[in-house]
Formats: sequence, C-alpha cells, structure tokens
Amino acid sequence: MKYLKKFETQADYEAAQSGLILPNVSLITETNGVAYSPYIDPCKQYDYVEIGGIKWATKNVGACNVTDTGLYFQWGDTSGYTASQVGTDKIFDWANYKYCDGTHSNMTKYNSTDGKTILDLSDDAARTNWGGNWRMPTIDEVQVLKNAITSAWTSDYNDSGVAGLICTDKTDSSKVLFFPACGFANGNGVWEVNTKCNYWTSSLDTMYLNSAYEFVLHDNGGYWQWSSWRQSGFQVRGVLDE
Repeated sequence: MKYLKKFETQADYEAAQSGLILPNVSLITETNGVAYSPYIDPCKQYDYVEIGGIKWATKNVGACNVTDTGLYFQWGDTSGYTASQVGTDKIFDWANYKYCDGTHSNMTKYNSTDGKTILDLSDDAARTNWGGNWRMPTIDEVQVLKNAITSAWTSDYNDSGVAGLICTDKTDSSKVLFFPACGFANGNGVWEVNTKCNYWTSSLDTMYLNSAYEFVLHDNGGYWQWSSWRQSGFQVRGVLDE
C-alpha cells in the first residue's frame, strides 16, 4: 500500500526526512499544490560534446560531475577503483594485473599469439560500466581531438578548486571538454594529482606488448600520445558511437 503524507511547510518536510522512505522522485512545491518530477541520478547521466566528428563524454567513467576524479583502471580491466581504494582494495602492479602471469614479460591476452591490438568491448571500461554504445577512444581518435581544439591549463576550473586541461573546439567555442588532473595510480598510491591527467586509450602498443597507449595532459603542455605499462591505473574518458 502507498501513502502520501502532506507537510504544511518545507521545514516540516525536511525535519521528517530521517523517518521517511522516499520514492525515486524529487519534490517541487508550487503556489497551488505539489508537483512531482522523476529523479535522475547524475552519476548515471552520460552527456557528450562532439568535437572533430567524435562524441566525447563530458566526464570520466565513475564520475558524477565534470570535475570528479572517477575511477582508476588498469588497461583491459573493467573494475575501477577510487583514490581511497588504491593500496587497500587494489594494488596497481603486475602481480594484480589480470592479463599477465604476474610479471611484465608474459601477457596472457593482447599478445603476439592472439594478435589483438584494440581492446575487446568486454574488456572496455567505458562499455562495461556505461553500456550503450560507449567505448574507450583509440589513439587515432585522441589525435583527432588534439588537432581540433585549443587547450589551456587551469588550476581552478569554474571556481571548483579542481585543476586540469580545458579543451575548446577551434570552430565552435561553445564546445568545451574538461579533463581533471587526477594523476595516476601505481603500486599502493596515487601520484601527481593536480599536475597530470592520465587517460587510457583502447590501443595496444604493438612494439611493447606489455604497454598500451594513453594520453597525458599536464600543466607544462602534455603528451597527447604516450605508451605506459598496462598495470598502471589511469582514468577512462569514453566516446559514443551512434
């Protein structure tokens, strides 16, 4: 059975919160009554900005807002971890990487035997965490983004206190992406927060099979193409196929 309880004032409503089981709606008070609108969880809303013909997510996988850190992922692992979990729930090293034999010398997938050079969608953190047609970008798509934007580093994006890189479309200044400087996870810790943005692509480094391509953005300019060990913990920023 469902009940609707009426409160005479907003203060009465707020005072009763601890004793209520609230439905998945938001409450809007109006002059002549009460209206309900569906509640949408911002952590499950995924928007994009199209730049250079590619639809880029406006936030990191695992983030609720544009300035949130999101989750750290090893390359090819779809389980992500918050900064507070690094070193406790997850150690970012070869012994804890799913696609090797415990060392950097023998990769058990994405290797010379299987010949795979792009992550399968089942190993793609954007697809498995967000669903739909989201996926991780290739290194070629990162280069398209680089060529289509002007970039500027900020230590305080929109008064949020978050540092990172602002990327603005060269042909349409209303199209902006922000990459927060979340640093990277390695071993038991998270390093270079507020000075570097480390983001995985879905592209394997075919010269060094224990490595994959990332794009690194930092306060001194940045490398838009870099190869790093697959056991490292980086952020993921998805692109959308439609």
